[in-house]
Amino acid sequence: MTRSRGVITLKSKQINNNMNYTVKGQIKSIGEKKVLDNGAVVLNYVVEETSENGYVTPFSIEMYNSADKAEFTDKFLEYNKVGNNVEVEFTIRGREYQGRIYNSLNHWKISNASEVPTENAPVESDLPF
Repeated sequence: MTRSRGVITLKSKQINNNMNYTVKGQIKSIGEKKVLDNGAVVLNYVVEETSENGYVTPFSIEMYNSADKAEFTDKFLEYNKVGNNVEVEFTIRGREYQGRIYNSLNHWKISNASEVPTENAPVESDLPF
């Protein structure tokens, strides 16, 4: 996600006919893991992105895993803590309920931001030339 003159622009890429968006930021909170009647697991967490101008934008992201993939939620909780810098890939889903539109950001992939090279970061190498 980039920001210029108060306008937010999400970086996106299309994979398998779905638009995936990316945000880099810091995990500010992780909600309680909820197990549904069908065995699926839902977890919400918040990632805050800070622009070059110092503006902070919170993103509430939902992680849904079916019963056969519930272990991914446990892995998420094991490796991700409040304060970690992360890069999250997500999709935007919308639905209508009683005449109103509701949107949600659905977790697709997360990685440690320190492992993800930034565009302006110098590339370090141990090559002699």
